Amino acid sequence: MTKTILKFQNVSITYANGFRAVRKVSFAVRSSECLAIVGESGSGKTTLVKSALGILPKNTKVSGSIKINETEIVGAKEKTLRKIRGLFAGFVAQEPFSAFNPVFSVFDHIAEAWRVHKLQPKKSEIFDSLERSGIENAAENLKKFPFEWSGGMLQRAGIVAVAAHKPEIIIADEPTSALDADRADSILKALRKTDAAILLISHDINLVQRFADRIAVFKNGEIVEMSETESIFENPNHEYTKLLLSDNVHEKYATDKSNPKIILEAKKLSKFYSSNGNKIHAVKRADLTVQTGEIVGIYGASGSGKSTLLRMLATIELPSNGEIFMQNELATSFESNKLFFKEARKGFVMPIFQNPLSSLNKNWVIWRIITEPLEAKHRTEKLSKVEKLEIARKILAEVGLSEIDLNTKPAKLSVGQCQRVSIARALTANPKLIAADEPTSALDARSANIVMKLFSKIAEKGTAIIIVSHNEPLLKTYCHRLLQMHDGILENE
Repeated sequence: MTKTILKFQNVSITYANGFRAVRKVSFAVRSSECLAIVGESGSGKTTLVKSALGILPKNTKVSGSIKINETEIVGAKEKTLRKIRGLFAGFVAQEPFSAFNPVFSVFDHIAEAWRVHKLQPKKSEIFDSLERSGIENAAENLKKFPFEWSGGMLQRAGIVAVAAHKPEIIIADEPTSALDADRADSILKALRKTDAAILLISHDINLVQRFADRIAVFKNGEIVEMSETESIFENPNHEYTKLLLSDNVHEKYATDKSNPKIILEAKKLSKFYSSNGNKIHAVKRADLTVQTGEIVGIYGASGSGKSTLLRMLATIELPSNGEIFMQNELATSFESNKLFFKEARKGFVMPIFQNPLSSLNKNWVIWRIITEPLEAKHRTEKLSKVEKLEIARKILAEVGLSEIDLNTKPAKLSVGQCQRVSIARALTANPKLIAADEPTSALDARSANIVMKLFSKIAEKGTAIIIVSHNEPLLKTYCHRLLQMHDGILENE
């Protein structure tokens, strides 16, 4: 008989502010099976899975029953929950950067999976597990700090830590959002090989189809449909399920580009870092020209140097070699070790970061975050609070967040909602160039298409956009040009 590992029975979850995120949800996860929960950003999926480990914010009310094996989680004492976490139930967080302590090495973070249970970490086992997940030179790389790793590499390290004690169930919240397609498949294959039951949250419908045994479709805190994976894809019953599946189909989106001018030109860019006396080349060579109104997509495997290149193009980091010109004026050069182009600090270029949670001020309300660029010193126009609220309301509607309370803070939003807020902030500045690092990785297919269509409309008005993403099909749909990054080299067209 198949054993039930995790069971939700009539579970409702209400936050301290009165928002009811989950409504009378019931389901079970059996041993060795993978149950995937799919739905739009902000539908309550992350709230649901966090409740299974008792890691929701204080004063959150949970009713009903949640059992891992025969242990009741609802109302359980912290001592009981600590015994469950890690040993019987592992958790893969949605955002790898926030899951790692920035002042400790990556090895220290993984080793904590043993130390928290008063066990000695097994170095050889950690090295082998990392290298099997695609991390080369694991022994050396583990000495580095989290900021020296890409998001995809960190996510794989986090999964190694979660699987350390071979838990009976692994709860994975968007475990592959920071990974390219090949790495995503390898991670899911590795998770399935553990023989643990898996509760998977994912926006990647294609990934879910390949690896999940059953699918639960989540909308507004409720399961609207649940069935075997094959049945969901071949014969969806609920209209919302049909909508989710249709949003995942990519057809070429036509965009026009008239009277282009060169907005950015990068020549012979490279970037290396020094670590323990070694020189590590994150970007070996990149040459790129971007025109007004053009959307350029850059894709490649995790750790190939995409994010580092984008930070240089956005003038956040200086190159080790090479030059960047903006509107034919030298912006930055390795020889100067400084920025020449003053406009780069005056709204010329706006970045959208891969990690939305750390890029938003946690102490500010949403309307203030979005309108922050309007407070830049170079702007002479002063706006009232009422005017700023109206601007924030309008731009949030454009990114599909018209229902969000303008006075809420980032902690109350899902990762996907936070990403759309960061996109809204960039658009508020009306920049000439947007440098977006994985802007749709935390979004469901529907929300990703909304954002990409918005980028296309912005590009039609003359703004140049550079997008780094693992989602090659999405880039092919919306970008004028698509370039590949491989081993630190930006391939020529």
